[in-house]
Amino acid sequence: MSNVRGEDCGFTLLEMLLVLILLAGAGFYLLIKLPVNFERQRLAFESTQLLEEIRDARQAAMAENNWYAVKFYYQTGNHHYQIFQQGKMIKNIYLQDGVEFLGSPGDLTFNALGRSVGTTITLTNSAGERKSVIVAPVGMRIREK
Repeated sequence: MSNVRGEDCGFTLLEMLLVLILLAGAGFYLLIKLPVNFERQRLAFESTQLLEEIRDARQAAMAENNWYAVKFYYQTGNHHYQIFQQGKMIKNIYLQDGVEFLGSPGDLTFNALGRSVGTTITLTNSAGERKSVIVAPVGMRIREK
């Protein structure tokens, strides 16, 4: 058992204030940095999701021997895209708040061989950062930049 003396009962006021100041500084730093990272992460997530949806539509067109289309809607405050199988909508995907299409991306249509015209779909966030999904007409490579 330890023997506690009257003078060794706890922390000094100086130690407590030093810890509080360090915690406040770390909290302030995170308060400034986290919103910027959230915007970047939202943009990266939406870009990757768009890339996967386009690749899935292409693969489904080849596997099912049908045509698939990806149509983009970019009205103010209502940015989303829809995936169609032979004219019938099968998916409707809205972009997260703060992420929008830059410009007016052209619609994609994949034939039964998985071919489409080439296009670039650029997404931007409220911080002005950009990510692009590129569909190459030759070789049908679909990549993210």
